[in-house]
Amino acid sequence: MKKVIPFIIILSIIGSLIFYWSNKPNNQVIALSDEIYLVIEDKVIGENNPVILEDKIIYLSYDIIKEYIDPNLFYDEGEETIIFTNKEKVKRYKIDSNKASINNKEFYITNLIKKIDNRVYIPLDIFINDYNIDISYFEDTKAVVLDYKDNHYLQGETILEGGHIRTDLDIKSPIILKDILISTPLIVYAEYENWYRVRTYDGISGFIEKRYIKLNYTKDTFKVEIEDNQQLSQNNPIINLTWDYTYGKVKNTDNINFIPGINVISPTWFSITDNKGTILDKGNFEYVVKYKELGYEIWPLINNNFDPDLTHELLSSSSMREKLIKDIINIYGEYGFQGINLDFENVHLDDKDFLTQFVRELYPIFKERGMKVSIDVTPISTSENWSLSFDRERLSETVDYIMLMAYDQHWASSPVAGSVAQYSWVEKSLIKVFEVIPKEKIILGVPFYSRLWKVENVDETEKVSSQALSMESAKEFIEKNNIQLQWDEESGQYYGETKKEDITYKIWLEDAKSLNLKATLIHKYGLGGIASWRKGFETIDVWNSIDGVLN
Repeated sequence: MKKVIPFIIILSIIGSLIFYWSNKPNNQVIALSDEIYLVIEDKVIGENNPVILEDKIIYLSYDIIKEYIDPNLFYDEGEETIIFTNKEKVKRYKIDSNKASINNKEFYITNLIKKIDNRVYIPLDIFINDYNIDISYFEDTKAVVLDYKDNHYLQGETILEGGHIRTDLDIKSPIILKDILISTPLIVYAEYENWYRVRTYDGISGFIEKRYIKLNYTKDTFKVEIEDNQQLSQNNPIINLTWDYTYGKVKNTDNINFIPGINVISPTWFSITDNKGTILDKGNFEYVVKYKELGYEIWPLINNNFDPDLTHELLSSSSMREKLIKDIINIYGEYGFQGINLDFENVHLDDKDFLTQFVRELYPIFKERGMKVSIDVTPISTSENWSLSFDRERLSETVDYIMLMAYDQHWASSPVAGSVAQYSWVEKSLIKVFEVIPKEKIILGVPFYSRLWKVENVDETEKVSSQALSMESAKEFIEKNNIQLQWDEESGQYYGETKKEDITYKIWLEDAKSLNLKATLIHKYGLGGIASWRKGFETIDVWNSIDGVLN
């Protein structure tokens, strides 16, 4: 008995060791999921129920589509509306509704957008054809696999028996897929010292030792595609636009004449006046006919009344944006215009994305009619309502042109006197926006006015005020006061001043020479063109001066 007990103990220890080594956690095989899961390339997306399967229909959550497929996808939670936009289409879907619209035209859908546990799920057939992606469901692994068609990865296949896909770069890490068959195809995403990060075609992702894999190098033929903005610069002439400011309804068109070099005119005819989207119309059909006969395109300006609260009410509602866009296109179509110029300024910073979404929804409607879309933006500055509220990069993706209003460097209430748009400031403003806007989409906005500055000492404090002068008015003031002008290299303008009693008058002059210099920036940087604010403030020699540079 004394000899048997130690033998039994030894057998027990050996049995325990065998059990331990055969079942220790580092060598365990991880069971595949019993629930449907999502794999995006080699990444398993497991959190927050990203995918569901109902009646063999795949639904992806709104959050997944927005994060991994389309960052511009828009969801209006209050109105339970999903909006897809690209350059050709704006598609609107209501949750649990079989009615939808594309470019404001209604159609019916079979598989509805659902809301489950406060999460929105979109059926695959609604969006799959709008993106360069493949999505497949594999019943054996329960995996929904998303691949991007334009991503090219190495292909590999197993060449030895006994290969395992593991969770990490360690032969002791848990096994996800055990004893992979020889000649099993794998997608290779990354290479490490002794490992590859791989994925099976049916959605099992992890690491495998290099010795089990042979890479299949194939020569992919990459097609060089011409981007839209490259086509834009190659197929379209340089834009030479002038804004034609109108105070009220246009009644007299007798002063319409040929303007050298101009190919687009933008009358300031339209303004949104209230939170119902009422549009003030100052247009005139005879004006349109006469300018068309002169060979000009007409892209009238519409503004937001520069009212930030009004703008919020209009743009924060998807249904209001839709109505507003319908009203605008109806008016512009009735007149027979060739384009639109959006001048939405003084917008709350919090409404930045709503402004972008409005433009994204408007663009396809105008494009469908063959009309150009442009939007005015200021140079980049720290002003929230006047600069930071423009998402210039995203806006540039959904318009034909961006008008950079490169003036008001020193504005009406500026605390110091200075140029409206000195050359060096204009160039620096351009260079700064090149980081987010393609050069060929930028129309350089230049001023046809100068500011006459009045500097006086009041109680030992310098008081500065100014008034805007047209070129003719500035010329008259200079001649009347016998001001001697000197060319200022930094501003690229003539500068002059005079003193009367205790008041000093200063002026940095915009004229044919200063505008000629600014116009050279069009060719220097390959810009889309030039725009001038505003018609009626110029002297006659300006038109030939700008045209001479552009052509």
